[in-house]
Amino acid sequence: MKKTLTYLIGLVFFSAAAFFGAKTYTDNMHGKPNLVSGKSLYDTNCSICHGTRGLGDGVAASSLAVSPDNIYEEIINPLGFKYELINSVLEGDNGQEGSMPAFNTILTEKDVNDILEYIRDTNQPTQKHDLS
Repeated sequence: MKKTLTYLIGLVFFSAAAFFGAKTYTDNMHGKPNLVSGKSLYDTNCSICHGTRGLGDGVAASSLAVSPDNIYEEIINPLGFKYELINSVLEGDNGQEGSMPAFNTILTEKDVNDILEYIRDTNQPTQKHDLS
């Protein structure tokens, strides 16, 4: 019984380490974000629905059949992967009943990464925003 418990604890530990290792790798695979570009791209393509800080409260949000996601909550979800968010932006929809358009003809993965990191940065309450 003790041996089984030890194996189970080891399995849980190594599974968690593998998950968070993969998350860290994939969340950082686009390199240092360009926050100035992220802000510009966000303002042009996203803010009308998702609001000035990505909270889902843009001027068009109330007129949509499905409310826009709070992007910031999605970004800080410790169990979420950034590449899933990037793919949602590029491919559209993501459970939004088709109301989220695909941006794969306008934006690249790096562009979306810059946008997501801009949203993360702009929502940090105690941090000075580094848009250089």
